[in-house]
Amino acid sequence: MEERTTTAIKKMTGQTGSADVSKFAETYASFNRIVNDLQRQYIELKEEFTAQNLELARTNLNLVRLTKSNLAATEFLNGVLNSVPIGVITVNQNSVITHCNPTAMAIFGIEEKSVIGRKYSEVIKTEPGQSAVSAVKTFNTGEEFSATEQIITLADNRELNLSISTAKLEDESGKFVGAVEVIQDMTKVRRLEQEIARLNTLAALGEMAAVIAHEVRNPLSGISGFASLLERDLEDDDPKMKLVLKIKRGAEILNETVTKLLNYTRFSELNRTDSSYLKYLESIIEDFNTQLAEAGKQTKVDFNFPEYLARRNVIISLDQILFRQSLYNILTNAVEAMDDSGKLTVEIMTYESNETPELFKNKLPLEFGEQLAVTTISDNGPGIKAEHRQKIFAPFFTTKKDGSGLGLAVAWKLVKAHGGEILLAEKQQEGTTFHILLPAKIDAAQSENQQ
Repeated sequence: MEERTTTAIKKMTGQTGSADVSKFAETYASFNRIVNDLQRQYIELKEEFTAQNLELARTNLNLVRLTKSNLAATEFLNGVLNSVPIGVITVNQNSVITHCNPTAMAIFGIEEKSVIGRKYSEVIKTEPGQSAVSAVKTFNTGEEFSATEQIITLADNRELNLSISTAKLEDESGKFVGAVEVIQDMTKVRRLEQEIARLNTLAALGEMAAVIAHEVRNPLSGISGFASLLERDLEDDDPKMKLVLKIKRGAEILNETVTKLLNYTRFSELNRTDSSYLKYLESIIEDFNTQLAEAGKQTKVDFNFPEYLARRNVIISLDQILFRQSLYNILTNAVEAMDDSGKLTVEIMTYESNETPELFKNKLPLEFGEQLAVTTISDNGPGIKAEHRQKIFAPFFTTKKDGSGLGLAVAWKLVKAHGGEILLAEKQQEGTTFHILLPAKIDAAQSENQQ
């Protein structure tokens, strides 16, 4: 091609032997070669560009697929974390919460939905000075914890028994970037364990009582039978008749004691229903006052409660028959301890978990959303001596001449069976005061409608 081009140039110029024309032809040929190279490089670049575009398209397609897969995996993981009955909290290097599942919010009583991005200490508020196991502690110290159980008191006075495990979080390069905390609420479990231990004790006592009852009742039957025969054979004015009657009465008392022991140790299965507690108490006190009046007593039970409770529906899960027995036992004890002109009062108060008075603080574990209902029964009788205060709920302890020592023991048993607590108030100048603590819920809808 170069030769044809050179020949053509020579013909056009008519100077076939000229050195300048040859030089020009060579220059033009060199330029032509450069153009050809550029065209070839352009074609190669175009082919490479096309290949790269195809590769990029394939990469983008794979990236889209991976993104969708990762998104699905993330949504699945979030779904699992949001559904498990175990709390999960993660924090970054600044102690800022990066994840907090609904169970963790429920355990700690976190109502705000926007906890992500807030400091751990702002959200999980414990009492000052508590060195609690947490994700923050793991990040700060590097120490990991496994199923470490501890009791934590929150700023709102709720006491939680938690099992906490923590671990460090690292990125792809192995850099320590945060920590995760896994929480399991053991409060209910520990409470149930205590109840099971108590029931096991009662079961053992029941077995012993059954044996004692069998061994005692057989000779008692013989004693009562022979005493009845003697009574039949003796004249009414016979001096020995008094002894016979004492024997019979003693046998009856022993039989009653054995029966009460069996009733105390026998486990009563609760048939609980959500009850409007104020109405329930009003009904019991009205019935008790009626019985006092029929017995010719001057004493009357006064029922007091703050005005705000009249606009609320305090709901407590009760076995209404069995819990009635516990209240009757305490009220009867108070009436028997007082003169007939004594004063007997029943009061009720409710407290938010963060408003619980020091007297009742940490006495009864509450779940999130529950309030503390305190029923106070007070009398102005002679009170309880200091040396007797630790024994009043023990079976068969009594200071009464004809008492069985089971009235308060049964009341304690039934209150505890309802998940409650019964406390004897601190030493008073006169009288006796009992506090019955129960977990309660407030019917918010009815409260608002009644306001």
